[in-house]
Amino acid sequence: MTTEPGPDSQQNVGPVDPAEAGFPIADSPQRVSGMRVPADGWQLPGKPEGLDPAAEDAWRQTGFNLSADLRLIEGGLDIQARLAATGYAPAARNMTMAGFATLWSRALLTTSDAVGLVRRGSYQSAVALARQTVELVGAQIGLANELDTWRRWTHEAYGRDEHSRATEQGVGHYFSGESIAADDDLRVIYRAASDFGRPNFGPSALFVANEANHDRYPLIFGDQAFHTGWAELLFGWLLRANAKQLHHALHLAQLFPAPAELRERAVEHIRAVDAQLADERRARVEEYVDADGRRRVLFLEFRRQPSDQGKRLLF
Repeated sequence: MTTEPGPDSQQNVGPVDPAEAGFPIADSPQRVSGMRVPADGWQLPGKPEGLDPAAEDAWRQTGFNLSADLRLIEGGLDIQARLAATGYAPAARNMTMAGFATLWSRALLTTSDAVGLVRRGSYQSAVALARQTVELVGAQIGLANELDTWRRWTHEAYGRDEHSRATEQGVGHYFSGESIAADDDLRVIYRAASDFGRPNFGPSALFVANEANHDRYPLIFGDQAFHTGWAELLFGWLLRANAKQLHHALHLAQLFPAPAELRERAVEHIRAVDAQLADERRARVEEYVDADGRRRVLFLEFRRQPSDQGKRLLF
C-alpha cells in the first residue's frame, strides 16, 4: 500500500498474528540462513568526537535534563533487540518472520540514530528520522494484514536482468498509510514530522529563528544550541513509537516466541513510557481542529530552557 494517511481516516488496522489471520508460515523461496542480533542487547551510541561548543553543551544539557527519557529509550531498544533475537528459534525462523524483522531492524537503528542527533542539538535532522521510525513501525503493523505484498516481492526479487546485466533486486514499494492514520498517536506524530521535515516556511523559521515575531527575525545559522522543547518533543515521539513497536511485537508471539519474563519486561516498559509521557509539563503536539474544521497541529509547552514559560504554537 502507498496511500498517505488522511486526517479523517478511521480504519482500524491493529496488530494481527499472521497464523491467526490464516496466512501460511513458510511459503517463500528463500530460507533464513543465520540471524545476527546483538548478543548483549542494545546500547545507545556514545558522544562523538569533535563536537562544536554548542553541540557539546547540548549533549551535556540533554543528558542532565532528559536523563529519564534517555534511560527509557535505551531500555526499550534493549528489550526490542532481545525480543527480535527470539525469532532465531528453529520453529520461528522463516521468511514471514524475516519480513517483520527486516522492517523492525530498520526502525531500531533509525530510533538509535535519531537519539544521537537530538543529543547534539541537530533537531531538524532528527525530525526526518522520527518520521521514518513512524513509517517503519506502521509498515510492520500493516504487514500483518498484507503479507501477500511481502511474499510477492520475495518470489520476484533476485532474478537476473540481462539487458542491464544486473541482479533484479526490485524496489518492492510498500507504505502502510492506513496503519498510521488509524492510530491516534502515530497519526499526529507523522503529520507534524512530515510538515517539519520539509522546507515549509513556518517550521523552518522555528529551527533557525526560534524567537521570531512580527517585529524581529533573530536568525541563527546552523543553530545547535540546546532546546528543551525540541528535545522533549522528539524524545517523546521516539518513546511513543518504541512503545508501539513493543506492543506489536508482543502480538507476534509465534514468530518471536519470547519467554514470559521478557514479555513482562516489555509490558512494564510500555507502562513506564505511558507514565513518562503523561506529564502535562513536557513539550508535545496535539491534533487541533480550527474554526473552519481543518485538522492542524498544536505545539504545547514549547520552551528553550526548562525554567522558561511554555508556549503554544499552532501550525
